Amino acid sequence: MMVKLNKWFLGIIAVSIIMVIGIQSCGEKPIDPPPAPIKTGVQLNFAALWDGQPLTFLSGYVKNTATQPEYIQFLNFGMIISKLSLVKEDGTELLLGDGYQWIDFKKGRTQFDYEVPQGSYKAVKFTFGLDSAVNHGDPNQWGPEHPLNGNLTGMHWGWAGGYIFQAIDGNYKDSLTAIFNKGMSFHAATDVMKREFIVPVGAIGGNTGLINVTAINLTKVVFNYHVNKLFQGVELKKGAVSHSEGTKEAALMARLLSNITDFKAFEVPTP
Repeated sequence: MMVKLNKWFLGIIAVSIIMVIGIQSCGEKPIDPPPAPIKTGVQLNFAALWDGQPLTFLSGYVKNTATQPEYIQFLNFGMIISKLSLVKEDGTELLLGDGYQWIDFKKGRTQFDYEVPQGSYKAVKFTFGLDSAVNHGDPNQWGPEHPLNGNLTGMHWGWAGGYIFQAIDGNYKDSLTAIFNKGMSFHAATDVMKREFIVPVGAIGGNTGLINVTAINLTKVVFNYHVNKLFQGVELKKGAVSHSEGTKEAALMARLLSNITDFKAFEVPTP
């Protein structure tokens, strides 16, 4: 009796399996889950240039012909910016991440990816430096990888209470003989050195352009910093150090920062 029941039970299972297979083969295939949405965005690539060529560090000198010829060797070059945004065609602004970024040209920290909606953007906007409340806030409040973490960037003056917005260090000489060879140090800091910049896409070439973001790939955007224009009219042998404090040093730093606007040192070529 037990043997017959086992055979009967096995037969029922077999029939059930066949019916399930038959139903699946005759019906529609299971619907696959929808693919994950494609992330759209931009990849900002910052580049430091001297007369159109990539700036080099720790080796060689570049020639500054804006005044009596001087030769400059760069050892360090970093920046902290805030409110980094893209400007839409209608003038509205889209903040990139939380707006803060630390750029270090020597260390190669120059490429950043941001997820942004599809569309067209006409300019890059940012603050050179920080608002006073953030500048004098607690640097320990930021995570270990955040651009405002002073231990990460080395761009915070703990003793002075505030951040260095731009640090440029190096050497200079006024002849190839290196007879007159001294150090150079320009540290933009303090609230009065904060500046706002809007850099139109393609403006230096005479025509404005657009950054067109699609759903296919990250749109690569180049942001050029023409460092030779920063030094327009500045003779290092008359002043090669400014930490943005004191009448003479503050005036020298203010002139350097004015050169960024006056000589269009920032450029975003049309992608």
